[in-house]
Amino acid sequence: MIRAIEDLEEWDLDLGKSIASEKEHPAVRTVSKLGKLGDQGPLYAASAVVTAYALIHRNLRLVHTGLAMFAAVAVADLCKTLVKRFVRRTRPHVFLDEGRYASALGGSEHTPEQSFPSGHMAGSVAAARALARNYPASSGWSTTCTVIIGITRLIKGAHWPLDLAAGAILGLVAEGLSAFALQKLISAADRSDAPTHASYRKDRRGILRSGNSRLDRRAAFARPLPRFQSRFG
Repeated sequence: MIRAIEDLEEWDLDLGKSIASEKEHPAVRTVSKLGKLGDQGPLYAASAVVTAYALIHRNLRLVHTGLAMFAAVAVADLCKTLVKRFVRRTRPHVFLDEGRYASALGGSEHTPEQSFPSGHMAGSVAAARALARNYPASSGWSTTCTVIIGITRLIKGAHWPLDLAAGAILGLVAEGLSAFALQKLISAADRSDAPTHASYRKDRRGILRSGNSRLDRRAAFARPLPRFQSRFG
């Protein structure tokens, strides 16, 4: 088992070195700037813009999408941060420029040693999955954008291929957890706003009332006054 892990890591290093070998090329440096769109800041901003636009236009489905994207990115960000605290791995550009590499448990406070997993990939996959969950037709181009962001991280020497794979898995898990939690919150809110037969009760006078205060007021206005009817009816 240990031998298999070592072979996998060696394969990962060889592939990562070959992909990032031209990281200093002007064209590569220009294209790699697209990867910044997958950082947590831009992803949070994109989610906020979607939510704000939806609120202005009163698009409930789009509001849910924006909130789902924000929640997915937040959970992915948290998961990535936790993993990085326990895993230390040197980034490819450090290996190529300085010739040193290390991977071990324990984590590191230095960014050059925080290659695993890819936070850009985790956040991008989480946001893309949240978008596709609410708008399935967007899955094609959102997945393409995510792949492009991942490639830019490789050619820049910011991550090894396995870092991206781990980030993608984290993104999918994070989006699934956030979607589950958000759905639970929405269901709870719907149950509280929609009274059932069990929410009705009788007061001391035997009048059937609802647990919803607004329905109580409406029922009070709709109910005839007994004294008024007995006197003039």
